[in-house]
Amino acid sequence: MNSSWTPTVRSLLDKRLWILGYYTEDYPGDFRAIDTLRQQGSRIDAYADFAFQLKSDGHFTGQVNTLALQEAVEHGTAPLILFHNFNGKTFDPLPLRSVLSSTATQQNCIGQMVNLLPATAAGVHVDFEGVEAPYRIPFLTFLESLRAALHDRGLLLTISIPAKRSEWEAPGYDFSSIGRLCDSITLMTYDEHYSGGSPGPIASLPWMTQVLDYAIRFIPNEKLLLGIPVYGYDWSNEPTSLVPMRDIPKLVAQTNARVLWSDQAVEPYFYYWKGRVKHTIRYENELSAKIRLSFIKSYKLRGLAIWRLGYETSRFWQELTSKLKK
Repeated sequence: MNSSWTPTVRSLLDKRLWILGYYTEDYPGDFRAIDTLRQQGSRIDAYADFAFQLKSDGHFTGQVNTLALQEAVEHGTAPLILFHNFNGKTFDPLPLRSVLSSTATQQNCIGQMVNLLPATAAGVHVDFEGVEAPYRIPFLTFLESLRAALHDRGLLLTISIPAKRSEWEAPGYDFSSIGRLCDSITLMTYDEHYSGGSPGPIASLPWMTQVLDYAIRFIPNEKLLLGIPVYGYDWSNEPTSLVPMRDIPKLVAQTNARVLWSDQAVEPYFYYWKGRVKHTIRYENELSAKIRLSFIKSYKLRGLAIWRLGYETSRFWQELTSKLKK
């Protein structure tokens, strides 16, 4: 245990089980996430603010959400500031290539990250997705330097990593080294089927089990947070759209759909027609999420990470609390 942890970090580390929520807004005036922080703040141990985007010149754009920061500090929720390479459409590997290509650009990037942190932050959350195989070692060098800079200030280095079931998937991520360097690690156990692909489960139970079994071979389970999706996708021959858990009941009612249950995936799904267009909806609901929470106890994980705050329902929080806080 680092003796120089800040008080915020120390109180977070003292908690046996973490509930972390990702904070972002899908459009200007999207207050769903802030509402969740206000209403459920006492249940949320940490949140990661999707704040800063890495650009190809190695600089960051974006800002900390000051409203969320205020709410969090009032509720005793630890703030993590998230740095990402999402350009609004996709996670872009180009900025990562340019930053990771030299020690100087890495140091410059880390200097900026530390300077962008508000005084009340508990640390950094790295969400650099699509790290390519040739950058596997430079990425570790980057994490090692970032960790040193943060630990010097008594702050945490936390990260999100892709769900993988073998060394061949996402080869840019060295799980055992990441497990050694980072203080907490979110396993992104969602988007098994995603908006750009064909319809299928969001996070089927067999897939989740394989991903977890792989991860705990390399990463200390007391550092792992299980990613819990609170959304689904609506696939048709039109562009795929994301449907938050909270909006599903309305969609079912509007379309007169019959909700079905996949025993294989252990999650619900349904179909509906709009004119001549068939829509397939795969999603997580309160029950499927509750079943997935069992992994946290059976694998002795640190906790869970919810993508994203504001998509869930109040019943989800009730199920979560009754399942985990016993």
